Amino acid sequence: MARLFDKLARRIRALLHSDRGSVSVEFVVIVPLMLLVLLGFTELYMYMRAVSAVDRTAFTVANSLGQMSSVIIDDADTADANSTASVWRAAALIAAPYKLNGNGMVYITSVCDSLPCITDNSYSLKAGTATIYWTASPSGWTKNAGMTSQVTKTNLLPATWPFRTGDSAIIVEVFLSYNPFTMTSNFMSGLPGKQTIYRRVYVRTRTGLPLYKQ
Repeated sequence: MARLFDKLARRIRALLHSDRGSVSVEFVVIVPLMLLVLLGFTELYMYMRAVSAVDRTAFTVANSLGQMSSVIIDDADTADANSTASVWRAAALIAAPYKLNGNGMVYITSVCDSLPCITDNSYSLKAGTATIYWTASPSGWTKNAGMTSQVTKTNLLPATWPFRTGDSAIIVEVFLSYNPFTMTSNFMSGLPGKQTIYRRVYVRTRTGLPLYKQ
């Protein structure tokens, strides 16, 4: 047994001292590291791509709603551009290739000054009371855990938002469930699983009036 170990040790030393052996050792050490770095950059790119898709979806939907005066609460009629069905369909298309229907959620919240909302463009510089007018989300989509709207009476608008008497706003929230270690998890255990990407966007209506629902 001792002779076997001595023989094996001599061969390893000979391999290490030869150019051929050095190249082999460098290959064994460097290539796995390069693959890990490549996987890391790929995972980072894919994650940033998913975040960008969520951002783009939220901003585009909010901008479109800001130009509308009312929304028809109908999750079936996609022929009418003002229906919520068209809004949800547009959000799903903008977020592609990520599937919001099944892996995400969209919320629309209309905000006005107190209730009932002011409807005659009455506006002053006095501070208003931001109040939730109505909230809508796709009725046919699967609501995953952790994708409940974060807009509440006490968490409505940013503290820096200058909300005045007669003011109004629209809040769009977009959620997406995403695994940031899709490929790396096949080689490394213990990595965190799916994470929820979240974006909330605030806009004012172009009309200066609350976004009404029909």
